[in-house]
Amino acid sequence: MRKVMALFIVAMTLLAGCANDDGASKEKDHSAHAKQQADSSAPAAKLIPIQVDLTVPETVTANEEVTIIARVTQKEAAVDDAKVVFEWWLDGEEHLRNEGKWSEDGKYEFTHTFDKPGTYTVISHVDARDLHSMPKKEFKVK
Repeated sequence: MRKVMALFIVAMTLLAGCANDDGASKEKDHSAHAKQQADSSAPAAKLIPIQVDLTVPETVTANEEVTIIARVTQKEAAVDDAKVVFEWWLDGEEHLRNEGKWSEDGKYEFTHTFDKPGTYTVISHVDARDLHSMPKKEFKVK
């Protein structure tokens, strides 16, 4: 009887450990960032920061094509192997995303025609060399 009871306790302990995923669902939204930090082969203190210069026009005319640029550098040298995604939205409306296209000298571009007047916000999500940067700017469409 003792062997059966001991086996039952061990089995329940193992099953309880496998079924415990309370924290897993809470971390899903940021799992990519956690994975990025865990996968980094260089200690955080030795990573050299990236700089992102996000250029947006101050004023844009509705129905006129405009180019938004994120220039990515590290130690003043152009970074040509970044992944850049532009997230943009008109105040009060849905957020949209477009992948940045590399052009030259660390520049990643997104060209779009904004058809509604108002204040827009753009964030460039930049991943490069185990680092992430998200500069944000606003501009007006008239």
